[in-house]
Amino acid sequence: MTEPTGDKGGSKGTRALQALGRLVRKARTGLWSAWAALGCVLAEAAVDTAVIPVLLALMFLAIAPSPEVLTGQAPAGAVDWIQRLGWVKVGSTPERLRSLLVFAALTLAAWLVKCVFSFGNRYLSQRFAQGLIRELRERLNDHLMKQSLAFHRSRATGDLLSRVSNDVMVLQRALSTDLVEAARSPLTIVIAVAVMASLEWRLTLFALACVPGVSLVIAHSGDRLRVLTREVQRRLGRLNAYVQERLVGIETVQIFGMEEKEAERFREINESNYRANMRVAQVISVLLPLVEVISAFGMLVLIYVAGYFTIKGPLTVATLIAFAYVGQRLGSKLGLLGKIWLSGQQAAAAGDRIFEVLDTREEVPEAPGARELPRVEGRIAFHHVEFRYGDGGAVLRDVEVRIEPGQVVALVGASGAGKTSLVNLIPRFYDPTAGRIEIDGVDIAEVTLRSLRAQIGIVPQEPILFSGSVRDNIAYGKPEAGLAEVEEAARAANAAEFIADLPEGFDTTVGERGAKLSGGQRQRIAIARAVLRDPRVLILDEATSALDAESEALVQDALERLMEGRTTLIIAHRLSTIQRADRILVLEGGLIVEDGTHAELFSEGGVYRRLYEAQLAPPGEEAPASP
Repeated sequence: MTEPTGDKGGSKGTRALQALGRLVRKARTGLWSAWAALGCVLAEAAVDTAVIPVLLALMFLAIAPSPEVLTGQAPAGAVDWIQRLGWVKVGSTPERLRSLLVFAALTLAAWLVKCVFSFGNRYLSQRFAQGLIRELRERLNDHLMKQSLAFHRSRATGDLLSRVSNDVMVLQRALSTDLVEAARSPLTIVIAVAVMASLEWRLTLFALACVPGVSLVIAHSGDRLRVLTREVQRRLGRLNAYVQERLVGIETVQIFGMEEKEAERFREINESNYRANMRVAQVISVLLPLVEVISAFGMLVLIYVAGYFTIKGPLTVATLIAFAYVGQRLGSKLGLLGKIWLSGQQAAAAGDRIFEVLDTREEVPEAPGARELPRVEGRIAFHHVEFRYGDGGAVLRDVEVRIEPGQVVALVGASGAGKTSLVNLIPRFYDPTAGRIEIDGVDIAEVTLRSLRAQIGIVPQEPILFSGSVRDNIAYGKPEAGLAEVEEAARAANAAEFIADLPEGFDTTVGERGAKLSGGQRQRIAIARAVLRDPRVLILDEATSALDAESEALVQDALERLMEGRTTLIIAHRLSTIQRADRILVLEGGLIVEDGTHAELFSEGGVYRRLYEAQLAPPGEEAPASP
C-alpha cells in the first residue's frame, strides 16, 4: 500500500516543505553526508556570527580603547568585558600596534576556518541533495515502468515527462541551492540573536521588532505562491503533452495541412502558460520590495537607537562595530530565509505533483510471496472471466475457454468486441474484474510478472523499435544474447538479408521508433525479437495487415516458423489470413458466441459467416466457398 501524500492535514506552513521532508525520510543513501554537512553548517555559523565579530571588535579596541569601560564608569557588554580581561594592550603605541596585528591575524585565521567549513557544508549538502534527486528519478522511472496499460493510456505522456523532468528540476534547484541555507540560516539567526543580546539586549529588541511583520507577509505570499506554482507546473505539463503528441503525429499534421492551425493552438496554450508564470512573477515582484521596505524601516530605527546609545554613553564604539556586523549577518539571513521559504513553496508544489504519481497504486500488483512460473507447455484456461475498464461497462463477460498447447487460435469479431482486451489479460497488462486465468493449471495472479511475461511473445500490428542498433532491438528481450544468437533469430525472421545490406549491418542505428526502416523491416525485427525470446505463448495482432504483398509474404513465412510448437493467439482483422487456424473464437459484445474451425463456423451460417461475407463478398455476389 502506498504512502498517502498527507497534504490534507497539518498547517499550511508544515505542508510547504512536506515533499522535501518525504524525500529526506525515504533517502536510502548519503545520510552520513547530510549529518556531516549539518556539523559544518553549525561550525561555520558559530565562527561567522560569534568569533569573527568579537575579533573585529578587539581590533577596534586596539585602535581606540574605551577609557570609560576600563575605569568601570560605563555599563559593559560582552566585548567590553573582554577588554577588561587585559587582552588588548592599551599602553604605548607599539603595544597597541602589536595587539592590532595579533587580532588581525586571528581574524584572518577565523575567516579561513569559516571558508573551510563553508566548502564542507556546500559540497556535502550537494552530495546529499544530488543523491536524493537521483533516487527520486529512479523511483519515478521504476514506478512508471510497473504501472498498468490503463494508467499509461489515461495519462498524457507529455505530462508524465513534465513531472519526471520539469518538476524534478524544481526540486533539484531547491535541494541543491537552498538546502544549505535552509540549514545554515536558522542556526546563524539563533547564534546572532544570542551574540547581539550579549552585546546590548535593548538594542537587540529593537532589531527584532520588524521580524513578525516580515514573517506574516512572507507566510501569506508563500501560500499563494504554492497554489500558483502548481498551476504553472500543470500548464507546463499540458504544453509538453501537446508538443510531444504533435511531433509524434507530424506526418498526419502535414498531410492534412494543419500546420497553421496547430501553430495557433500552440500559441493559445503557450499564452496560458505565460499568464500563469506572470502571476507567479507578480507575487514575487510585490513581495520582495515590500519586505525590503519593512526591513529598511527597521534598519533606520535601529541605527537611530544605536546612535542614541553611543552618543549618550552606554554603548561603546567597539561594541557598536561588533553589533553592526552581527546585525548585518542577522538581516541577511532573515531576508534569505524568506526567499528560501518562497522557493520551498514552489518545490512543495512540484513535490505534490511528483508524489501524486508515486502514490498511485499499482493496478496490476504482484501477490505477496508470488512464485516463479516454470517453463510451461502453453495450456491456457479462462474461467468465467469478466473484465471492464474502470467504472465502464463489461468488455468481456463470462469468458470460459480452454486452449491446448501448440494450438493456433484466432480471435474474430467486430471492432470493440473484446479481442484485444482478452489477449491483454494473459500477460497481465490488466487483471480481470472477475474470474481467473491459468497457464498449465497455475493461476497467473499468483506468479511473478517477470516469469509470466518471459513465457509470452507479442508481435503487434505496428511494432515499436527503440533508438539504437538493429542488434540492440533484436536482443531487447534477451540482452545477454550473443551475436550468433541474434543472427540466427534474424535468419528465422527473414531479416538477415536486408540487415546485411544496411550500412553497418547489425550495428546500424534504426532511428527513433525505427524510422529508418520500412514497415516490413520493422515487423521482421519484431519477429526476430520474439524468436530470440523463445516464448511458449505467442500473441499476434494481425502482423501483416499494413504491409505490401512482397513484405507480407516474407513476414507471413517468418510468422509460420515462429508459430511452430507454440500456443498462438491471433487477433484477426482480415479473415482471409486465419483460415488455417486450429480454432476460431468469435466474440460479440464481450461474449464468445462461436468456437470452431473455419469450415465448421462457415457452414453454421452464424456470426462468423456474416463477418466473412461482409469482408470478402462484393455486393450482389455470392460469398466464395469455404476452402
